[in-house]
Amino acid sequence: MTAQVGLSAIDPGHNRTDCRRHDLARLLRPSWAELDFGALSRNVAATRSLVGRDVRIYFVCKGDGFGFGAAAVASAAERAGVDGFCAGSPDEVVSIRSTGTTLPVLLFASTTPGDLPAAARLGATVTVQSMADMDAVLAAGERIEVFVEVDCGLGRYGLRPKQWPGVLQRLRAADHVRVRGLYSHLSTPDDPGVSRQQAELFRQAAADAAAAGHDDLILMLASSRVVLAYPDMLFNAVDPGRLIYGGGLDENWMEIGGLSPLLTAVKSRVIQVQEHPPGTVLGIGYGAPIAIERGMRTAVAPIGFWDGLNHIPPLGEVLIHGRRCPVLGRRTFQHSVIDVTGIADVAPGDEVVVLGRQGTEKISIHDLAGAIGITVIELVPRLARSLPHVYVGQGQERDGRRG
Repeated sequence: MTAQVGLSAIDPGHNRTDCRRHDLARLLRPSWAELDFGALSRNVAATRSLVGRDVRIYFVCKGDGFGFGAAAVASAAERAGVDGFCAGSPDEVVSIRSTGTTLPVLLFASTTPGDLPAAARLGATVTVQSMADMDAVLAAGERIEVFVEVDCGLGRYGLRPKQWPGVLQRLRAADHVRVRGLYSHLSTPDDPGVSRQQAELFRQAAADAAAAGHDDLILMLASSRVVLAYPDMLFNAVDPGRLIYGGGLDENWMEIGGLSPLLTAVKSRVIQVQEHPPGTVLGIGYGAPIAIERGMRTAVAPIGFWDGLNHIPPLGEVLIHGRRCPVLGRRTFQHSVIDVTGIADVAPGDEVVVLGRQGTEKISIHDLAGAIGITVIELVPRLARSLPHVYVGQGQERDGRRG
């Protein structure tokens, strides 16, 4: 399906005039990302089939929902049947709560200890991952709900094995603190030996929590890659992100999970075509001069490194008229210069496909990431958060809301 760039394609059903005018103005510079929110619903269903009905799904909405909009993805995911959300910052908690959801929202470690009570007042279940966090929660003069994070080997943050028994005991003794769950992250999901050692340590933390008197805790260790690779590590809750967005995983894991990408295409349009006779020297993108020996035709598309792509070569290819065309020089802030010498009838307004299908040719997210030297997990949110969103596919009116 080809998206029509214009007011009718922007946020169907949206009734906020200022946001509509802003989105329309952005699309007068015709570069955009196409999102299929039906894919998110399908991926929730695929995740549910992997984990079963008795395992809670806490959908990770950090990074403003991987750049797709925390409120938009949370709203769609709740309709699809997730049990809770994980946020990466307090403002994402506010965005998720703005949808009207009453599902739990776990805030990953992202504030100073003293700000945990304020974060909890936003509607979050906050993370206790250090002795200082514990002290702040115990000193709070109000009821507060927490998850305890333990470090089983990632080495980023979380209570160490010598710390967590005492913390769990002190939290249990505080009448105003409710410990809702325990979670951790594996450091090396691709290494089964390391992962199983860390899972055993997490089981020990769960046993210590039970010994401290914490009953019916939510136990969460499995992010997307772990859900796919280690069905014995699901416990009673999982926190997938990439599984549900359908991006950031290797292609073989995408196939194993039966996943569809929420980000289906990145496109632009030609705004200028120019002939360069033999002997012309082009300094494209303020880079090393390119001497034109046989003449060249170039096209300019208004999409650059501000939009989530890269600046320094390699820059990869795009599709125009169903043919692969190299991007030249350096990509600038808002523009890419494309070699269209072999295509005689390129004109302003022609579609430029950076990601997606055109005719019989296709550039996948893995192709694009490999060509420009960026990992998929880095590239997807960069593109999603930077570009205007156009909604395509089934469920666009219901799921593709932003404001």
